[in-house]
Amino acid sequence: MFSPLKKLFKSEKASEDVVPGVEAEGALAPTDSAHEMDQLETAARAQQKIEHGLSRWEAIKLYPRASAWMLFMVWAMILVGYENQAGSIVISIPQFRQDFGHKYKTEYVLDTQWQSAISGGPLGAIAISSFASSWIGDRFGRKWIIVIALIVSIPSIAIEYVATSIEVFFAGKFINALCLGVFSTLCVTYVSEVSPLALRGLSAALCSLSLCIGPFICFLINNTTATYTSRMAYRGVFIPQWIFSISCLVVAPFLPESPYYYIAKNKDNKAVESLKRLYTPAQAQQQFAIMKITYEESRLISASTTYADCFKKSDLKRTLIIVFAFFMQPMSGVSFIASYSTYYYQLAGFSTQRSYQLSCGAQALSICGVIGSWFIIDRFGRRPLMLYGMLSLTILNLIVAGAGTDTSNMTAMTVASAFIAMYNFFYNGSIGPLTYVLASEVSSVGLRAKTMALGTITNYAFQCLWSFVLPYMFNPDQGNMGSKINFIFTGISFLSLFAFYFYLPETAGRSFEEIDELFANKVPARKWKSYVTERQSESEKCFDQLKQDVAYVEEV
Repeated sequence: MFSPLKKLFKSEKASEDVVPGVEAEGALAPTDSAHEMDQLETAARAQQKIEHGLSRWEAIKLYPRASAWMLFMVWAMILVGYENQAGSIVISIPQFRQDFGHKYKTEYVLDTQWQSAISGGPLGAIAISSFASSWIGDRFGRKWIIVIALIVSIPSIAIEYVATSIEVFFAGKFINALCLGVFSTLCVTYVSEVSPLALRGLSAALCSLSLCIGPFICFLINNTTATYTSRMAYRGVFIPQWIFSISCLVVAPFLPESPYYYIAKNKDNKAVESLKRLYTPAQAQQQFAIMKITYEESRLISASTTYADCFKKSDLKRTLIIVFAFFMQPMSGVSFIASYSTYYYQLAGFSTQRSYQLSCGAQALSICGVIGSWFIIDRFGRRPLMLYGMLSLTILNLIVAGAGTDTSNMTAMTVASAFIAMYNFFYNGSIGPLTYVLASEVSSVGLRAKTMALGTITNYAFQCLWSFVLPYMFNPDQGNMGSKINFIFTGISFLSLFAFYFYLPETAGRSFEEIDELFANKVPARKWKSYVTERQSESEKCFDQLKQDVAYVEEV
């Protein structure tokens, strides 16, 4: 049993070897006794030490199946970004406004109330669905709730496609949005639960990338179809959603259930079986040791896992950090940029075709921003990236607002349009992916799905608010404020810098147990990076002790 471990400890990398105290074959025995829990704790501490030393590429090679299933979740999340953008982009398509709107002067416009409804209504549906899906997911598991949502999404897309009245179109979007709420909450929760420590930041950032890929594809299609004079000008937008939903539905029934779900239900054997579909048998034992100890220690902090527990003293700060990060996404200006950038380009004097080309470029910058964050999110940390990112968004919002004050100055309007496009890069290189990383790391293990739901609800609630308000502020036949709206986002983004500076901790490279300890000890956010936890010290001791055991056994 110990011979393979010698290689493991010499390389200080995780392998397919068995951790001491855990059997190599078959399901784990019940872990109720103090002795067995001590064995698990020793194994977990040693494995945490090993995982701290893994690079991303080493972790991907070591855990290929877990990495593949995380990518599948990212593929499913593309539906969220795509549908959100599709709902906004149709407003800028002339043929859609002609078929569903009314004539205003020389152009067709959509009734303001319906414009607000088709933008804000689905966002409200996502918020409701996120709240419900977290509770249902904790009760019945992540897997089959995701499968059911995929099944429902297919006919709802068809309703959007065949709609010839605004009422039917809205109904299709609302039903589909209920499915998107499931993906927004459970897919990100699943990724955070099965991701090894070395891949945690990357996997959460990949979820953010999926929200950029969808809009990019959407704009590419509209660049071709937007000038059509038939209903295919906007119907073409909805066809790719079937590709994503059907392909996901084919694979989703084979998805391993979240091991944390089984551990929470005291079904340790099933948790190990699920882990064996994500890792090799020996790796499954190692990961189970970490998950079981982490979950049991989280229960010492909070015995129950209701929504009310998210606001109890032990978890209140963690909840507020996550909710505030989700709150700042729409309040930093992304709701305006995502929904009205193409329409703004048109009002700035660009042709319909040119406005879609600019939007494609802006979405390419979004993707570049997320990919760029992969290389700095772990190297420089979550806290500096958030602070510098929000400072950049404050400056960009101010430039856009100032340049767009004189709508008769085409040069200034062009400058505002350029910085609107640039906004996408800085947003998706900072708060865009970071919010999902923080949600997966800062939340307590037992409350992760519910905390994620609260963050998602907050995000979509304020997106919904802006969706109803922005048409009255922006549209030419209403407030006609243009980019002066960004003055609001400038002030809010500036104030957020103070909140993030004093309360946002550095979680890069920390295990869930270490994060629990740091919160329990009330370590100031600014001191997290340099603080040495007891868990780190214990991991070093357990690792060194096991090395000595291996050496002793080899000598014998």
